[in-house]
This record gives sequence, C-alpha cells and structure tokens, in this order.
Amino acid sequence: MAGTTQLGPHARKPELRALTGLRAVAAIAVVVSHVGVPRSVPEHIAKIAHWGYIGVPLFFMLSGVVLAYNYPELRPRHGRRTIKFYVARVARVMPLYWVMIAYCVCLYWSVNHEQYPWALVQNVLAIQTWSPDTLVAQSYYNGPGWSIGAELFFYALFPFLVPVMARIAKRWGPRGLVVVIAAVAVLSAALVAWFTVKGWSTLPATNPASGHRWLYRNPLCQLPIFICGMAVAFLLPHARGWSRGTHHVIQTVVPLYVLILAAFRDQGSFWGAASYGAFFVIPFAVVLLSLGSGQGWLARLLATRPMVALGVASFALYLTHRWLVWQLNTFDPVAKGHGLAPYVGFVATIAVLLLIGEGAHRYVEEPARRWVIKISQRLARRFPSRRQPPAPHTPADLELPAPRKPAAAVGR
Repeated sequence: MAGTTQLGPHARKPELRALTGLRAVAAIAVVVSHVGVPRSVPEHIAKIAHWGYIGVPLFFMLSGVVLAYNYPELRPRHGRRTIKFYVARVARVMPLYWVMIAYCVCLYWSVNHEQYPWALVQNVLAIQTWSPDTLVAQSYYNGPGWSIGAELFFYALFPFLVPVMARIAKRWGPRGLVVVIAAVAVLSAALVAWFTVKGWSTLPATNPASGHRWLYRNPLCQLPIFICGMAVAFLLPHARGWSRGTHHVIQTVVPLYVLILAAFRDQGSFWGAASYGAFFVIPFAVVLLSLGSGQGWLARLLATRPMVALGVASFALYLTHRWLVWQLNTFDPVAKGHGLAPYVGFVATIAVLLLIGEGAHRYVEEPARRWVIKISQRLARRFPSRRQPPAPHTPADLELPAPRKPAAAVGR
C-alpha cells in the first residue's frame, strides 16, 4: 500500500462508489433546475426538472453519511487529529469556492458592474447563508456558495456530534439509530406544518421570515438532515445483510416516489416547504442505506466508472455552473427558439457545463487541495506533537500519492 501521511487521523475504508455516483445525480439535478427545460416539454417533466434543488438536502445527508463512515471515532479531545479533520475539510471545499468568488469579482469589474463590499466579505467568509437578505446569500457572488457555508457549519459540529451517534449505536444498536432518523423526519414535518399554519411558507424567498430562508438555506434547519446521514452511516453494516430482492425494491420504489411526487405535486405553499427536506428524510435515508451496501441494480449503475467520475467532479460542477448559466441567458439556447433547437441547446449547455466542471475539478480543485495538504504537513512537521498516538492509514481525502517504486518493489 502507499505510505500514509501524518495528516491521516483514521483508518482508510473501502470507497462507497454508488454514493459517489449518486453525487453526480444530485449535482446534475441542481444544474437542470437552473438551466431550465424547453417550453414544449410536458408539464409533468418540467415540474420534475424544477424540483432539482432537492439535490441540495440530498447532498447534506450524503455528507453526513460519508463523514461518519470515514471518521466514526473522531473526538474533540483528539486535538491534533481533530485539527487535521478541519484542515481536510477546508482543503476539500474552500479553494475552488474562493476561485469562483474571484471570478465573479473580476466579471463584475470587466463589465463595470457594481460591487457589493459587505456581501463580498460575507461570501469570502462563507457566512452569507446566515444573512436575511437573499441577494447577499444567493445572488451577488456565486449563488450555490450558500450551501458551502452550511457545510462548514456541519463540519465544525461534526467532532462533537459523532461521539453521540457512536454512543447511540453502541448502547441501543440499530433501534436507536432508527429512532434518530424517525425523530429527524418528525421534526422536519413539524417545522413544515408550523410554517404552513403561520403562513410563512407562502412568503417569497426575499422575505426574511420565508420558509425558503429558514427551512431551505438556514443551516440550523438543515442540521437534522446531516445528523440523519450520520445515523445512516452507522447503520450501513446492517443494510449489507438485506436480501438482494430488498435492495432491488428499495432502489426502484424510492426513485419512483421522488419522480411521481415531483411530477404530480400541487403548486401550494405546503408542497414547496416540504420539498426542502421533509418529504425526503425517510426515503433518502433508506435508499442511501441500500446504495451504501453496494448491492442492487441502481447501486451497480451508480458505481460504474463514468458515474463515479462524474461524482468525483460533482462539487466543481455544482460550484461553477450557476454563473455560467446566467451568462448564457443573454442568448439562451433552451428557453428561446422553436422545434428541435431548444433540445439541442439543452443538451449542449449541459455538456459544456460538465466539461467546465471536470476542468475545474482537475486543474483547480484537486491541485489546490493537494497544495493545502502539503503546506499543512510541513507545518505539522515543524511543530511536532509531544504525545501523539500512532496514526492509522489516512482516508482518501487526505491521501497524497506515494513516490513511485522500482519495478521490483512490492505493488500498492
């Protein structure tokens, strides 16, 4: 095996390839919701496309699964290991995030557009999602970046939350973890009911009291979704014991549930508020358990090389697409035109965004992550710990390539 780095706090585990492929589906769903579909598309398909933003709560739950799967024994008292965890998270999400903010600033400057200094400061610090102003949170500088602020909030709390989840798993087993998931579902439904009764779910997104502001982009209301993902991670060993038929049924029924719900939903306020998470807590948790086992027809499809490659680059696609879509609006090939042209424009737009996302991942996101890790390693060697427990193998997000060995050496 390749040598480990000093930055690696926990044992390396097999990759959950189907969940990596699922990230691609979630990212593309968000992209499609922003690109839009041709006007001649049937109403039910247009409704499904518009609901692509449900990929965001799916991302949050996936994040909880992956982190708890890779770092089940992380504790705040671990000190240096906890710091290494935070470094890994910053290295993973922030470099490309800052590059996209710089791109937006330069674009404003190039077209003599007004800059927004206070909004820029909040975006650079990734705290814009806490702002009551939806323009600050989702418009001025790369709208999708608001979810990075939510993720950073989850990362900050993770070392304090995972010991609690581990204790629940140890003391009460699967039943305790199922109770956690059920409690998250009940809490999400109760919040939607409360906002609907009070009339807040009908308020426009620009209103500081709206359901969009609180139920969708406020990290406190999305934190239970993340915690639900952590519970799923501790349940994964039990899901691997399910029969093949069970996995096939789950991986068929849950996607159908999501598609049918989206296609035949009403336009009422309740439907919008519930789509921010409440509709999907249990279905997403169940399908993530099934996909995480690596069994079932959908798991095999998502674990294919193309889907995994798209999933690896999905973060870059998510961060880069919004402003590019906005720039395309001046000659929108999807909404404008008749006949076959909008469909060709739709496919071409998605293809271009995928290529740009792949390039951003390969030439910006990944090199920057490695650079941050190298700098952190150098600092760690400069200030060695007096008492440091032996570190197991590093998880994949901290792994740096080992030097190539001679042909006669033992392989990886």
